Amino acid sequence: MSNRDRIAHLRAEADATAKEKAVAKAEKAALPPAARKPSSKTSSKSSGKSAASTRGRVRIVWLVCDPSGKEVKQFPYAQEVEARAEALQLSTTTKRMYFVKKADVPAN
Repeated sequence: MSNRDRIAHLRAEADATAKEKAVAKAEKAALPPAARKPSSKTSSKSSGKSAASTRGRVRIVWLVCDPSGKEVKQFPYAQEVEARAEALQLSTTTKRMYFVKKADVPAN
C-alpha cells in the first residue's frame, strides 16, 4: 500500500467517524431533556490536571550518598563533576563506597 493510499484510507475513516458522531449528536438532541443521560463531564473524574502540575516545580540536583543510600551532601545540577569528585574523595578517605545520584527536589 502506497503512502497516498494510506492517507486516503485514513481520511475515509476520519470522515466516517465524523459522520457517526454527527448522527449520534443529532439523535441525542432529538431526545427530550429528561431522557438524556448525564454527560461524561459531570462524572467524578479529576479536574484534568496532570500529576506534574499538582506536584509543583522541581529542580534536579546531585546527591552524594553513603553506602546505605543516606544523603551526605547535595550539589546543584550544573556541578556534577564536583559531586563525583566529592564522592571519590569520601570513598578514598573512609574506605566505604560513596556514590552520586540524581534527585528531584522542590524548587524554592
